[in-house]
Amino acid sequence: MPDGCRHGQEVAPGGATAVWRRAWHGSTGGQGRVGNSTGIECGGCTSPALQPVACAIVNVDQCNQVKHAMTLSTPRYSGELLSADQAAARLGVRKATLYAYVSRGLLTAVADPAQTRQSRYPAWEVDRLRQGRRDRPCATPELQGTLFDGLPLLDTQLTGVVDGDIVVRGRSLVPWARQVSLEEAAAVLWGVRPEAAFSGPAPLLPAVWHTMADQLQDADPASRAVALWGVAMPHLNGGVHLQGDDLAAALGRHLRVFVACWLAKAPADTPLHLQVAQAWRVPEPGHDALRLALVLCADVMTNLMGLSSRMVASVQGSLAACLLASLTYGFARLSGGEFEAVEAMFDEVEATGSLASVAAAHRARGDALPGIHHHLFVRGDPRAAALVQAATALGSEAASWLAPEADGSPMHPTLDFGLVALRRALKAPRQAALMLAHLPRAAGTMAQALEQRAHGRRMWVQARYVGPRPGRAVPR
Repeated sequence: MPDGCRHGQEVAPGGATAVWRRAWHGSTGGQGRVGNSTGIECGGCTSPALQPVACAIVNVDQCNQVKHAMTLSTPRYSGELLSADQAAARLGVRKATLYAYVSRGLLTAVADPAQTRQSRYPAWEVDRLRQGRRDRPCATPELQGTLFDGLPLLDTQLTGVVDGDIVVRGRSLVPWARQVSLEEAAAVLWGVRPEAAFSGPAPLLPAVWHTMADQLQDADPASRAVALWGVAMPHLNGGVHLQGDDLAAALGRHLRVFVACWLAKAPADTPLHLQVAQAWRVPEPGHDALRLALVLCADVMTNLMGLSSRMVASVQGSLAACLLASLTYGFARLSGGEFEAVEAMFDEVEATGSLASVAAAHRARGDALPGIHHHLFVRGDPRAAALVQAATALGSEAASWLAPEADGSPMHPTLDFGLVALRRALKAPRQAALMLAHLPRAAGTMAQALEQRAHGRRMWVQARYVGPRPGRAVPR
């Protein structure tokens, strides 16, 4: 094989064998990653099968254990590598602790070609681990309020709400979204050059993916996207080792395949909004509105979807794994999934001719009015206003429904309302509003994953047990 595969191990004090638990698979098309013994991701590999190399996996925290044979490949690094003595000194720990870090997947041991019984340690991983230990708070944080009350948990330079306006890397979202494509917006979120991310050919997927896409044409879009993404994941390379233009190209491939999975259409190199228009048979006058909608939905701040992808990224999950975590929110009504409820409300309004009367009927039943008012936007969501305006230009009457109520209360539409209004104006499939919300979010999800990777710290929470203790009566 072109790059060679070796496995390194190190004999720790006392005879216990410390074996690194993460590896890279060399190939002509990229590198894959083994993440904390949970599985292998290999992107674009055209090399012959790995040559089996037997090694022993043991826990350095205990000795005299049974060894299990396993096959792995050696990670390749171009940066500075440290000896065990150097790494332990930089971390301020004993070598036994260093080996424990390797055992727990916190540090990678790389076989030393000159001395096969010794390992080297990537300097950047050692520095990252040292910084994480230095920044770790001593007191246990109280997360109960923050997790359930929506208090800010993370600082971000990507997207946020500032004085009622949505800002993306210093740009006011709505005016900016009127000028750029989803590809250009994604490149800004990722901090890469658009040509590096999207100048390559369309990604190739295996025949089984295309067969499944044909068979799932009539399936629920969210379920279909998850199924197709699962088939595509082994063919995507998004490991943490990627940098520069290689990373940009990987990001572009992931976004194109993600869109293809939602549309159940083969990946293409045409502009993404035109791919959506073609899949939904939207005539040309609606193409620009589709482009606008995709950019407006490219990132949704650090909500639960973004937090989930960040948590996966913080434990060195691949880009594909981060996107898989975000896909699950396509099934959650309370995470931007009220589209069917808004569609039903639109049906009611079109039948009665008045949103105010529909709102009154909902209040009389004790029901909240879907698609109206979002707690983050006291003066209304600027994305929704832009989408309603775009829908109005295509013949929608939804804007006329938003007159203040009889008591003078304003009717501020949410993003769900705006997407449903646009979907109807475009005469797109009924599930298109959900797809417009989730399909472009791959751009923001990967941007948040990259930002989390740059922090270099593992995210984790602890559960505080408050149940009955042993020896006490436990109710049946």
